[in-house]
Amino acid sequence: MKISEENYRLIEQIPPRDEDEAAVVHQRWMRLSGDSTHEPDYLPLVVKGIDRNCPDEMKKLWPGHIRFTTEEQFDDPEKMLYEQLFRLVPLRRFPGDGTAVVMPWFGNAFLVSAFGLEMNIVDDTVWPARHLSRDEVKRLELPQDLAEAGLMPKVIQFIRYAKSVLPEHIPVGLFFMMSPYDLAYLVRGDKMMIDMYEAPEVVHHLMSLCTDLFIRATKLFKMEVGEPDDFYRYGPRTFAGGGHLCEDCCVMLSPELHSEFSIPYTRQALDALGGGSVHFCGDGRHIIDSYLDIPNLYGIEYGQLHLNGPVDQTVRKFTSHSKALNAPGKGSKESWFDYFTRIIGLLNHRKYLWASAWCFTDEKETGETLLETWHEIQDRTLKHGLN
Repeated sequence: MKISEENYRLIEQIPPRDEDEAAVVHQRWMRLSGDSTHEPDYLPLVVKGIDRNCPDEMKKLWPGHIRFTTEEQFDDPEKMLYEQLFRLVPLRRFPGDGTAVVMPWFGNAFLVSAFGLEMNIVDDTVWPARHLSRDEVKRLELPQDLAEAGLMPKVIQFIRYAKSVLPEHIPVGLFFMMSPYDLAYLVRGDKMMIDMYEAPEVVHHLMSLCTDLFIRATKLFKMEVGEPDDFYRYGPRTFAGGGHLCEDCCVMLSPELHSEFSIPYTRQALDALGGGSVHFCGDGRHIIDSYLDIPNLYGIEYGQLHLNGPVDQTVRKFTSHSKALNAPGKGSKESWFDYFTRIIGLLNHRKYLWASAWCFTDEKETGETLLETWHEIQDRTLKHGLN
């Protein structure tokens, strides 16, 4: 299949790593959590180089588009590929552990289209045109041929197009696979909060369907992109396990409701996929213990770690459960050296934490040494070996 000259020029700005370096980077991600007898040589650091002379690079890139609206991307895989490639170029300007991964972008809610729900594009993302009633939920079924349901054919079309034109060092991954609870909330809306008290059997029925949808869709798309079962690419990061659940709506639940209506289905999804990780935004302190008690949950990506209490306490809680998490953000007045020293100082070993950094491309000396500084501080602060 053809690829535009503009997209080809973007690909040329995303050079491959040599084979040994790629293997080391992959191992850094895979050894973040889990087996205590193995650790990475260094904790992973995602580094971006931003061109301040390019207005589009100065934009907040998620959500939203650079050039082509979501509606335009839906109907043209070439345009969706452009939006993806544009975001990947900054990852390879300076040394770092971020992986350039192209991802289908059909909005947060696209999976529920498999139930036959009409989807509308609002504010440049995708939402159900309406929520289903209780009676409609009771009659709801998941189609046997998931690949032909709702927006699934468009997702598969993009994956196949991207794989046909991209070089091997730019893989295709998945993105924003909403968890069973979030999918159920998208189907039923705010009334699901009342259902948990008035009609819990309806909620459990819907949760079972959404869990099946999440598992089947994840397996379908992983098969299409050719991603192995033992890791999952999510943006520039790589996580151990076969799946990544976006659970933003769960922070609205009490610990009791979360334990009854969400966590059992999260566990079921992780079991079916060989483990994985979770993302959520907001303050999840009241439900975090339920996650950390899941044996094959390898980590949590916080959208807003600063809302979840003192960072040092959060990190200690995670490390005591052998789980990984993303580092807190850098203070506006901190140097990168002071920031790295602060967050690495939260640890006793080279495990359980990854971080991100960025600088402008005209600050080349800083950008070229960020990863080296990150490593030097670990060498000075953290010992090798967990025993």
